[in-house]
Amino acid sequence: MRKGFLMTLTVVLVAAIAAPAMAGADINGFYRAKEYVSNYKNYTSANYVNPSPADVAPTNSYIEQRLRLRFSMGEENVKAVAFFEQDMMWGDSSGQAGTRNGGGAIQGDSINVETKNIYLWFRIPDTGVDVTVGLQSVSDSYRGTFFGGADMAGAVATMKFAPFALRVGGFTPWERNTNQDDDSQLYILEAKIAPVKELNLGLNFYYIRDGADVASATSGEFPTTANVDAMFVAGATAAVPIVPGVTNIYMPGVNFDFNAGVVKLSGFAFAQFGDREYDNPALPKTKFRGYAGDLRVDANAGPAKVFLEGLYMSGDKPGTTDKIEGVVVAEDFKMLSSTSNNYGMDLQILTLNGDDLNTARALTYSSNNNRVGGGYAMSGVRLGSSLLAAGASMKVGDRMTAKVGAGYLRANQLAPAALAGTNLNVSKKMGTEVNAYLNYNIMKGLDFGIYGAYAWLGDGYKVAGSPEPDNLYDLHGRLNYAF
Repeated sequence: MRKGFLMTLTVVLVAAIAAPAMAGADINGFYRAKEYVSNYKNYTSANYVNPSPADVAPTNSYIEQRLRLRFSMGEENVKAVAFFEQDMMWGDSSGQAGTRNGGGAIQGDSINVETKNIYLWFRIPDTGVDVTVGLQSVSDSYRGTFFGGADMAGAVATMKFAPFALRVGGFTPWERNTNQDDDSQLYILEAKIAPVKELNLGLNFYYIRDGADVASATSGEFPTTANVDAMFVAGATAAVPIVPGVTNIYMPGVNFDFNAGVVKLSGFAFAQFGDREYDNPALPKTKFRGYAGDLRVDANAGPAKVFLEGLYMSGDKPGTTDKIEGVVVAEDFKMLSSTSNNYGMDLQILTLNGDDLNTARALTYSSNNNRVGGGYAMSGVRLGSSLLAAGASMKVGDRMTAKVGAGYLRANQLAPAALAGTNLNVSKKMGTEVNAYLNYNIMKGLDFGIYGAYAWLGDGYKVAGSPEPDNLYDLHGRLNYAF
């Protein structure tokens, strides 16, 4: 009894001594588990692909989980942040070293923690300026359609002088060879102004430079079977050898939101200009001429919150070989570890969902509707997308929330040739989705929900001479604890 008392007293004294040193420390994150029943989501097959009828299989059923931990240490004006993640499927593997997204089988014992962010944040006192330096998560001002939640190394400064705000930063998504000028670089400049309380305006300018050549492209960051240069040949559906050169893309754009009480309007528009100039002067430059726009309405309708949103992304025109008219997004360069999607539409099958874990499969992986290999497709054709979504959510009692939604997806250009498992060279219609969920708050931070979605495949997936493909469905339970 006395020994137990002394041990308890020792622990209390150590905690009391350590408390002042830990005063500036904070830990937050979440644990999330999902159980799927679906005919197109499959944890064990390749993720991040554009499902075709060949991908649709008998019903899959499995459970996956994710843990994210964010450690923040420092004082009021300076903090060091470390952000880690661990993913697994129940029963997938055990005893693995250096294998991400595994370790859920009997005995566990796998080395599988991922580093998401490591950075330093500090505020310069009495200036309205704060700076973030290191590997950090950054999103664009276009709802993530160019890059969203991108984990990349760089430095960004934010300055606030009401009613103005400024964000300026530079990032190196890929360094490649340190003795060559072959990096991928991204620079951002954003100016925000609130002329009146109800209105916010943003003027933005992004610059992307990529100097990948034959030597640097074989070092791992670009797939050798789908390399960077192929994406600069509009209409290409197969890999071509890299042609050394330098790419410069300039992206001016605007975004806004206007709050009129019960109704809020928001949106954005941007364009892309620039070219890829080849080392061989005999080769003509490849030009970039993509553009995009989005408009969203949020409103209160009695007890419900409703929204209607439309997104347009230009696509590559078949037969054009000297011009890229589809929007180039971050994943086309494999330059950012991110997804280029508008998660605010909250769709489950037509596009990726912001709540996805490792089972991230959708009819289009990226907002520009690149149809070869889904994400990280360096070659292929960007068909563009016209995407319409609507939804309504409301409280049902004190602890329950219900939501219903719908979406429609259409390509803006036909594919130049038949793509495996699709008819997208004949029809632009891709699919129509309905979805719903019911979420119950068990206690503070802990929720359980039932989510479901069903999508009718469009004529773009109905291939002449082949059986009509099954429509897609997804049903899953979700347990989430945020702390």
